[in-house]
Order: sequence, then C-alpha cells, then structure tokens
Amino acid sequence: MKTIRSSDVVIKFLLDLIMKGEVKPGDKLPSTENLAKRIGTSVISAREAIQNLSAVGLVEISHGRGIFMTEGAPVIEELLEARKMIESRNAMMAAQKIDPAGLKNIENLLAEMDEHIESGDVDSFSEMDYEFHLSIGKAAGNRILLKVLENIKDLLRYQQSTINSLPNIIRSSSVRHREILDAIRTGDPNLAAQVMTRHITEVIDAWKKYMSPVQEKRQKKRNGMYKNPIYRRLR
Repeated sequence: MKTIRSSDVVIKFLLDLIMKGEVKPGDKLPSTENLAKRIGTSVISAREAIQNLSAVGLVEISHGRGIFMTEGAPVIEELLEARKMIESRNAMMAAQKIDPAGLKNIENLLAEMDEHIESGDVDSFSEMDYEFHLSIGKAAGNRILLKVLENIKDLLRYQQSTINSLPNIIRSSSVRHREILDAIRTGDPNLAAQVMTRHITEVIDAWKKYMSPVQEKRQKKRNGMYKNPIYRRLR
C-alpha cells in the first residue's frame, strides 16, 4: 500500500476547504502551526504543503500578515484547461518521439491500472493515472512542459482522485488511455492529440457536473447570508 505523505494530507485538507467554498479568494488561511495542530501533522509538513501550493499560485505567503488564498477563478478549472493544452501537445510529440522502452513503460502502467480497476482500488488507480500522463510527458521530450506537469502534481492528483471516485469514470478513462496509447504506438501525432483532448474534455465535463451541486449549495448559503439583517448592517 502506498504511504501517504503528511504534506499531501495537508494539501487535501486545504483543497477540500476551497472546493467546498469554506474559504474564498482573498481569505486568510490558518497558520502552519494551527494547520498542523488541526490536522494532526507536523509543522514542517504543513509548511511544505503551503510552499507547494504557493509555488503553483494557489496561496500567497505574506510575511508578517499570514497566508492568503489568491484571487481568481477556481484553480481546478484553470488546471484542467491548462492540462488540455499541455497534454494534447505532449501526446502529439510522444507519437513522434517515443522509443520501445517508453512504450513498454506505458503498457505496464495500463496493465497495473486494469488490476486496480478490478480490485476497486481507486486511490492506486489515481496514482497510476498521474504516472501515465507523466510518462507521456517524458516521452514527448520537452523538459519545460514536463516540469509544468511535475510542478502541478499535487493539484493534479487531487483532481484525479476526486473525479476517479465518481461512478464509471475510471472505466471510461481506461478506454481513453488505451486509445491514446494506440495512437502513440502507431505514430499518429494528430490522432494522439485529438484523443488526449477528448479525454481531458470528458474529465472537465465530469468535474463540472460534480461541482454543480456544490456550487449551488455554496450560492444558497451566500444568498442566505446576504438576506441576514445583521450582515446588511455590517456592509
């Protein structure tokens, strides 16, 4: 069984708060000391998590003031849009450059993912899901695009873990993964890019469908707050 890093637990905790609307753009987040105490991890792990989220622009560390969530659109939606562009390009280049060892590695990953589907191990499937996309990035041979995937791995893993928990998603993703591999194996860059784009688009649609009731609940909560006479006086 895969060992979960303490910093990953902190990152998931913070992303859950953000996705549920419990913290909003511009809000101040708990200190690393308070995070560590609340989650039951070390301060070092909490600091590592905050640094990782700061590196991708999700939070801002203001010395002397605290840690704040940055302004802007929901970060997972931005991540998915960025993935569509980056990974379709990676698939295209992988179809042109991949070597036999790279193909064998991807084939082994998909075989392992099939085993996780049959055993119902969504967490392990999601971990291999990240490795699958990373392997295509490595085969593409562009170090900058590969570095982008590595830098957003925490957000990517969170997104994949959340979406892969939805009904039937991992089986449909498995079909797309095979189609992507087949296009890369046959050396068809345009088809590889098209299938990857279709795969990420389906993931985006699944995410939006998942988030729709969450956003509706968040809006109802916000509207109820606006109707509160105390809130109106404070404004």
